[in-house]
Amino acid sequence: MQQIREAIEKDFGDINSLINDLGYTAPSEEAEKRLSRIMESNLDKLWIFEDDNQIKGWIHLFITNRVSSSSFAEIGGLVVAKNYRRKKAGKHLVEKAMEWAETKGLKIRVRCNIKRDETHTFYKSLGFSTKKSQHLFEI
Repeated sequence: MQQIREAIEKDFGDINSLINDLGYTAPSEEAEKRLSRIMESNLDKLWIFEDDNQIKGWIHLFITNRVSSSSFAEIGGLVVAKNYRRKKAGKHLVEKAMEWAETKGLKIRVRCNIKRDETHTFYKSLGFSTKKSQHLFEI
């Protein structure tokens, strides 16, 4: 049976395993600290997509407040297991995020690496449109 639910602490190992599918790696201890902060935050949501009690994907959504523009919700991460893609899990997760954001009166944004052409196609198929390109600076 498929379901979407909020993440709980026992999900950390599966969530971290799926992070590797995005091309990121983090030691389990560091990933658990990040997930704990997200789950304790009033501005973050983390939902899990399960099928037959196995985690097949997750989405992280957070509220961003700006001085210069209206607040919005942003997708901080979305991943579906490689062997489970194209089965609408990602679509259902994004729809869950959209429903939640709508209850808060927020639009949703997502940033996506320019190299991820398939991901761009996915978001466009859900009604997202490109608003701008930008550079990311870090220190």
